[in-house]
Amino acid sequence: MNRIDRLTAIIIYLQGRNGVTVEELSRQYDISVRTVYRDLSALQETGVPIGSEPGKGYFIVKGYHLPPVMFNRSEASSLLAAERLMQRWSKSELSRSYLSALDKIRAVLPSRDKEFFDTLDRHIKTYSYKKDKEQLPDDRIFTGLQNVIFRKEIIEIDYYSPYKRQKTTRKVEPLGLLLMGDHWYLAGWCRLRNDYRMFRLDRFKTYRSTGNFLPDPPEHTLQEFYERNLHEEEDLQEVVVWFEQKMVRYVGDQKYRYGWAWEKDVEDGVEMTFLTSYAEYFSRWLLIWGSSVRVVKSDTVKERVKELAEELYRYYSEI
Repeated sequence: MNRIDRLTAIIIYLQGRNGVTVEELSRQYDISVRTVYRDLSALQETGVPIGSEPGKGYFIVKGYHLPPVMFNRSEASSLLAAERLMQRWSKSELSRSYLSALDKIRAVLPSRDKEFFDTLDRHIKTYSYKKDKEQLPDDRIFTGLQNVIFRKEIIEIDYYSPYKRQKTTRKVEPLGLLLMGDHWYLAGWCRLRNDYRMFRLDRFKTYRSTGNFLPDPPEHTLQEFYERNLHEEEDLQEVVVWFEQKMVRYVGDQKYRYGWAWEKDVEDGVEMTFLTSYAEYFSRWLLIWGSSVRVVKSDTVKERVKELAEELYRYYSEI
């Protein structure tokens, strides 16, 4: 990106936010902090009203606006590709809003780019396996949570846990919405468990406002939530498993769900290395492959697989 394009991009970035730190701009455009200061100074010299406040960062003074921004062909095409990814939530308000925004973008494209966009629209498709019991979060819950996160409002939820087969009522400090795999989650501080938790949106029975709000600044933050999760990843254990060659193709993409890290071809099969913090789930998964797998490394997993196999043997011997 040349400097002119970067200066324009910085104006757009600032205009879309209430405050941006120098460090954030440095990361966003992969430039040094010194270069950020030079760019901000150059913009101010050209008449762009950029203000700053301690703890808030830099911002565009209210009342200043760029002329309407035009999307180039590459940017519009990337949004079209993103629309295809949104199709898994095609029946949700989230997808409908995105499609509405995309139509507005198409309307302002130059004529020469509309033909390119329309051609791609007809030639980009998505295919996915249909899930018999696919559950989507209630639109009202999703949009409602967006609002309570903005207001920093504490909510009370009725949440169903399929593993324990029970419903619990909890007061939660909502911190953010996370997408993991095919599901949306609410990250928050659970006052019942007195710890950070993630709640899958399609398991909400209902939620209610409490009329209470988080202090400013809040005691619990999304950043701390991330750091806790990163710390948990440090406790990952390495498990090496040999798979018989004829079974490898059946494993397929399942391996990614269980922490696959890398693999190598060995005699009569493939040796896969996994990094997991859930030895119990991993051990149970290995059972389905019977004698076509062998735990090469991890005494914990090896012993647990033996225990589970013996438990199954005893059970079926008594039937």
